[in-house]
Amino acid sequence: MDKKEYKKQLKQLIKKYHPDLCKNSYLESMYNSITKVLVNKLNQTKENKDNDTKSETAASRDYLYYKSGIKYYKNIHPDKFYKRNQDFTYKTKTYNELVSVLNTIYLSFNLSEYYFRKIINEYPQSSYYHDSAEKIALLKKLYKSYENIRFDENITINNKKYMDEMGLNLL
Repeated sequence: MDKKEYKKQLKQLIKKYHPDLCKNSYLESMYNSITKVLVNKLNQTKENKDNDTKSETAASRDYLYYKSGIKYYKNIHPDKFYKRNQDFTYKTKTYNELVSVLNTIYLSFNLSEYYFRKIINEYPQSSYYHDSAEKIALLKKLYKSYENIRFDENITINNKKYMDEMGLNLL
């Protein structure tokens, strides 16, 4: 049997046993039971796919929130207040530069806390939950240190002296 004949016979059988055309009650009941089983299987497959998609979306969303929080968290660093000199000393920036830096840092405080809080509130089972909570605690400590910043002092910091005073060693 070639392909054309096979298709022709298949179409004839479909027409012969189609539920709209075939009036045999046994075939009609079989068709209905098969249809129910297929619809149930199709619904289960669709539900599983939706659940997988939701869990993948949630997993990827908490990562995106964490990544955004880290991006802004990195902007909160006191070295942004200073210009590095070639002799390894740091001099404070001009007043206008300091105001701009401070605005960026305060904005970064708020945005990083926002993203870390979203993880804590919306994704408590996330692998980023504990680190986000730790980052928020650090943000609170850092914020207190930034509250006491004064722009009226022009300070030069000797990096080597500071490292010695703090007991730190360069690797």
